[in-house]
Amino acid sequence: MKSTPRYTAISLLVPILALGLAFLLASARPAVAEPVAVTPLPPVADTDGRAGACFSYYPDPQTGVGRPFVPLALDAGARWDRFPFDWRVIESGNDSWTFGPHDELVDDLHAAGMRGLVGILMWTPDWASTCRLGGPAPSWPRLDARPPGWYAPVPRGALASVMDVSAASSPPQGLYLAWDDPGNHWGDYVHTVVSRYGDRIKYWEMWNEPEWSYFWTGTSADYAQLLKVGYQATKDACPDCTVLFGGLHYWANPSYYRWVLSAIDADPTASQNNYFFDVMSVHLYSRSSSIYDEVERIRDGMSVYGVGDHPIWLTETGAPVWGDPQAYNPKYDFAATQDEAAAYVIQSYANAWAAGVERYLFFRVNDQDMSEYFGLVRNDYSLRPTYVAYQVAATYLVSPTFTTRVISDSGLNVTLWGTPRGKVSALWNGSPASTLYTLPAAMPVTTPTATLVDRWGITRVVTATGGTYTFTLPGATANLVSDPDDYFIGGDPLIVIESETPNQPPTSTVLPLPPVIYSPTFTVTWEGRDGQSGILFYDVQLRDGDGGEWVPFQESTALTASQVTGHHGHTYGFRSRATDRVGNREAWPEEPQAHTTLDLSSTLSLSVGAFFADENQNGVWDRPITETEEVTLIQVALRFRDQAGRDVVSPTVGSAWAFTTTVYAGQSYQLQAVSADYTRVISMAWPRGGEVYTRTYNSLGLWPRTWSYLPLILRQGGG
Repeated sequence: MKSTPRYTAISLLVPILALGLAFLLASARPAVAEPVAVTPLPPVADTDGRAGACFSYYPDPQTGVGRPFVPLALDAGARWDRFPFDWRVIESGNDSWTFGPHDELVDDLHAAGMRGLVGILMWTPDWASTCRLGGPAPSWPRLDARPPGWYAPVPRGALASVMDVSAASSPPQGLYLAWDDPGNHWGDYVHTVVSRYGDRIKYWEMWNEPEWSYFWTGTSADYAQLLKVGYQATKDACPDCTVLFGGLHYWANPSYYRWVLSAIDADPTASQNNYFFDVMSVHLYSRSSSIYDEVERIRDGMSVYGVGDHPIWLTETGAPVWGDPQAYNPKYDFAATQDEAAAYVIQSYANAWAAGVERYLFFRVNDQDMSEYFGLVRNDYSLRPTYVAYQVAATYLVSPTFTTRVISDSGLNVTLWGTPRGKVSALWNGSPASTLYTLPAAMPVTTPTATLVDRWGITRVVTATGGTYTFTLPGATANLVSDPDDYFIGGDPLIVIESETPNQPPTSTVLPLPPVIYSPTFTVTWEGRDGQSGILFYDVQLRDGDGGEWVPFQESTALTASQVTGHHGHTYGFRSRATDRVGNREAWPEEPQAHTTLDLSSTLSLSVGAFFADENQNGVWDRPITETEEVTLIQVALRFRDQAGRDVVSPTVGSAWAFTTTVYAGQSYQLQAVSADYTRVISMAWPRGGEVYTRTYNSLGLWPRTWSYLPLILRQGGG
């Protein structure tokens, strides 16, 4: 969330500061060219609901009425809106509630068809603040003083300087009381708001960018407590609602979320409460590669505290434009031209898929009340190229079965496999020089073809030569003023669609197994069929027992057979699914396609007629005894043990031994015979179950025991 909209975004709910607005209008620089006419694609009707935007509900900039940008957002493919529920406005005094404007807003968004709503609960009212009123406002970095290598929007000029948010950004009173204690004002506020809107808004974000002092002046431990109280209050009011971690500004302090998670991890109740959040919310801007790289780093950081499985949402992203007639003309670091910003939309959207981001919310629909301009739509309703690029992303980059991301010298390829259109590859070049990119054709036909889509949504059919498509990827142009060799957005992307006609998943099965197998290791075989592109790989799972959990056996393999080693008496079931060369994937069957039970037990009958001292260890009882001294041994300690050292039969002492017992294939056993000066250990194993094994020794020689002596060193005198 950008800083300026915190006060002006809900312009129907919070009076606009006249001085700040006057500054914004005065700061718009003269246009150097008229806006390029942008023709939108047809409204995006068939999308997967992943894409959203922020602040689509703005009224007409001139009249202040209506919600004219909501239909534009929906036509672009957005199905989510994210906006604040300002505590200062809703509860201006303790238990003095005003819901009318928010009621109207939520009703209007639902009526328009915007059903995915994220409410941001934030801003401490004066009466509940722990900060003295009139204190100094947090300092702002200058626009030209950002640390190199990163971008996050900051306020510009007079609007930033006139707003004193020291009270609004402070921790509220009573925060460390129980969430439902009457003195915990934050818990009361969250519970009241969620109770009122929880039937229509299922997603609630606890504050915004808490690592930035403009929004939160408490410590990371204070924010951990705010998140905990907010989570508990939300779940009590609406058990099926989802709680979002306050959207990370991230670059203000990349370690901040770790500090918060560390504080939460120390709470003994955290693990049973999902660590007090359901979704990690992240804000990343301008550098398209950061949408992959930083999300992966954040997920790794979350894993340290056991929450790596929490979904990650990109709740703000975009690139500010320069050179636009209604924006700033001079180029500055991390700002993009209109065309570069459009390339960013597709690149960031694809990278978000590759990083496993569940939701992508663009900041923002229009430019109203902004000091830097990000809007898909200008305030006069003319469209930027980003609008069409967003339509392209929401149309073609949808519902993959899985994604891959490959970087090479010639470009970057994010492939969405198994979409409704088949295999969809987003290609772009991160270097300033144009390059040739070759893409092997997925379809194994004589003359494969694919559909090529540019960022304007213009499509054409391309034909592979020698089983390969060749594309020219334009060079990147979006570089930093401070470091011209740093290109933060790639060149114009291309989207390549390879489809079957129609797209149908392949089929596969595990071949039958014998009802009973007597060997601990056996071979499982599977096969599959696909009508057009052919099978790319298989996944095979096994389960142990009828009620066992399915676990991976072979993953993403081109093999059609593999060995399994199991245990006696266990019944193993197997199932397979196949994925074809455009990513179509069959569903897992409910029941095993093949199963078998292992019977590894056999009967062993072992007998030893006599034991003797085998002095020369040749295994023969040499005679006469007077010459060899290979005497009969009568007091021999006898044991028969399994590989875990457990006695299979009861130990005994004697001059002969015979027993019958059960042994199991795949295990090793030891016959141990020990007398005063002689010993013998014989290892045994059997390859199969279901057999009767006989081991007979008329006489068994024991070998002389070898004694080892350690030198004894005597030392005299005191030490």
